[in-house]
Amino acid sequence: MITKKFIKQKLECSDIYAQKLIEASQGDNNTLYNLFIQKLNERQRRVAIVEVR
Repeated sequence: MITKKFIKQKLECSDIYAQKLIEASQGDNNTLYNLFIQKLNERQRRVAIVEVR
């Protein structure tokens, strides 16, 4: 089971963001797991914004 604390720790996100992920899964652990993996992959693939002068 994925908890809000686990989501916050792994995604380095706020309480509200973690809660919204949990609410979006509508109580289905498999959906929550898939959503968590999707968001984790997005954060790992996204390149940081770099200011170019």
